[in-house]
Amino acid sequence: MATAQPGFWQQLFRRNQGARQQAWPATSQPPPSEPATSAALPAAPAPPLGKLAGYTLQRVLVQGPQGALYLADAPRTGEPVALKTVRLQGSEHTRERFLHEAETAARLQHPHIVQTFASGVVSQSHEAHGWIAMEWVPGGDLIRYTTPGQLLPEGLVLQIGAAMAEALAHAHRQGVVHRDLKPANVMFNPANGMLKLGDFGCARLSDAERSRSGLIVGTPGYMAPEQLSGLPLDGRCDLYALGVLLFELLTGRLPFAHASMGQLLVAIATEPAPRLDALRPELPPLLADVIARLLSKHASQRHVDGTQLARELRLLVPSCTVLPETRTKAHDA
Repeated sequence: MATAQPGFWQQLFRRNQGARQQAWPATSQPPPSEPATSAALPAAPAPPLGKLAGYTLQRVLVQGPQGALYLADAPRTGEPVALKTVRLQGSEHTRERFLHEAETAARLQHPHIVQTFASGVVSQSHEAHGWIAMEWVPGGDLIRYTTPGQLLPEGLVLQIGAAMAEALAHAHRQGVVHRDLKPANVMFNPANGMLKLGDFGCARLSDAERSRSGLIVGTPGYMAPEQLSGLPLDGRCDLYALGVLLFELLTGRLPFAHASMGQLLVAIATEPAPRLDALRPELPPLLADVIARLLSKHASQRHVDGTQLARELRLLVPSCTVLPETRTKAHDA
């Protein structure tokens, strides 16, 4: 499996940036953010918040109604980990499903997948909470690069896509489907070449209960049509989401964006996705064909697997070097 070295990422990130954006210095941390499994380390350690399953909770990174993400210290070693908790509402089956998903995620060993170390269920305030301890990944996520004027160089986007496709192929071979691939779940630091897909084992937490209640599991803008319809899913729904992510990183917008949720869901299910070359005509038509195939309404029309997709994306990298002035004009159009 081909994996780009850090020097490649640094060079490609700096190439064609001009005055639009500067690469992060190799000796400093990237701008802080609150990604799914990481955040910048605090300048000074705060008093610990307590312990959970032997882990010392240092601070809250993200807090939500259904759970939280903490920076924590591992038992015995004291190494930093990202510890995520989720409220487990419902039957004993929900707990078993949670533990099964977390244990499955722990078996995924890939350089571009955030590693899961341990998991379990604890009782807090008379409620069951699942917890997952994951690899601590300093850096930021891809959200910052989905805005016009902040887009990454095109060749680098394709390298990111190829690495994510290979990570998904690894998971799919083991029967694991992510189902919530989006920019917030992809950690990226071009200064050191770090690129990791997170939230395996978290994307389907409490999935059984949410499915029975009729709620959609996933982030609508990145969901394949078959996810909306409740059909059985396989890894091709992740490839659709990767197509959405690549489209967004190359254009600064989602393929489908509507004010109401109802309109968005109808568009995803019935409307053809816009062509990449209609928005970025300076990019090769073959790339637009690859993205269009990923965004096909029917899973059978998408790529067979992530390995095939990664190969196609890497072959297109040399033809996707766009001059800074051309890129700026295209983004401002």
